[in-house]
Amino acid sequence: MHGLNRMQILIISPEPWNGHFVSKHHYAVTLSQEGYDVYFLNPPVHPLKEINIQKTKYENLWEVSAPQVAKGLRFYPKILRNYVEKKWLEGLEKHIGKKFTTIWLFENSRFYDMDFAGERTKIYHQVDLNQNFHVKIASKTADICFCTTNYIMDEISLYTKKIYKIHHGVELVKNSLELSEIQQSYFKKKSIHIVYIGNLDMKYLDVDLLVNVVEKYENIQFHFIGGYTNETPLYQQLKEKQNICWWGKIESERISTVLNLCDVLLVSYQTRYFVDQASPHKMMEYFASGKVAVSTYTDEYKDKRELLEMVDASSEYLERFDEVVNDLAFYNSNEKQKMRRTFSKEHSYEKQLEKIEEYLKEYHLSL
Repeated sequence: MHGLNRMQILIISPEPWNGHFVSKHHYAVTLSQEGYDVYFLNPPVHPLKEINIQKTKYENLWEVSAPQVAKGLRFYPKILRNYVEKKWLEGLEKHIGKKFTTIWLFENSRFYDMDFAGERTKIYHQVDLNQNFHVKIASKTADICFCTTNYIMDEISLYTKKIYKIHHGVELVKNSLELSEIQQSYFKKKSIHIVYIGNLDMKYLDVDLLVNVVEKYENIQFHFIGGYTNETPLYQQLKEKQNICWWGKIESERISTVLNLCDVLLVSYQTRYFVDQASPHKMMEYFASGKVAVSTYTDEYKDKRELLEMVDASSEYLERFDEVVNDLAFYNSNEKQKMRRTFSKEHSYEKQLEKIEEYLKEYHLSL
């Protein structure tokens, strides 16, 4: 792994490096910290004409931007598609002067036929159920597959027995960033502080439920952190409210600082999307803070209810929220916070990577 024997890993992501950090980004960072050379391939960039490689702020980690490999590639015959993608991969390797030992695929809309990677270790890792384009081919052509929920596992299991569930991980921040003066001022108001972190434009969000909570508790300060526009439904309905701070996106290194200052965390998804949102990534960041989370039904935690305040029906949400904010001493007790933090530590990205490496060994594979 070190020196002349360093392993070279290409991570293929459906989300860009400069977006909100989720599992693909955190695995990339963790691998680089473990001594691997990691190249993070963004979605196709238009109108880029050639491959562009930039060093990230992390040692051993590079961001790769490139144009589309070829238009309509999914319609090519397999042998031709594999040939074109193989030549593209070899071109990238020539560009960086290194040969990849592992291709780690986090999407299935491109490079999904992993035969193009030849003898390199081929990992297909599906973390979102809505990534549902060429699951069968990706599963069959990978050396090994990983997923985050039972729902994804059930589908991939139709095509391969080499499928393992790896729970969402969490980055245990060692050097969190301080908040700006403006951001610090958001917490100066003497109030209970409620935080929601995530994409505020996401279609799965239960906007009506969040609106009801904010309107009912006008004496409580709410913080909405994540991407949104002036047209975002949640913003449109609540923009006149005085008990909300609209943060927009923030650096991932500031999230732990924010969570440590808040009292209650929110998870709010529409019931009809409970399969898609069976294991929200944000939950692990929430647990790492130790603070109580009030959540709509989240399948991955149906047998871990001691970790959060989860309701089975959205109609129960307001009542549960009321119970929590009126007894924070109990719900944020030292004992409960320690239990949540312990769970998160057991699922750090370092721990998850160790599990993945053990599964690889079963098939005589390595990164």
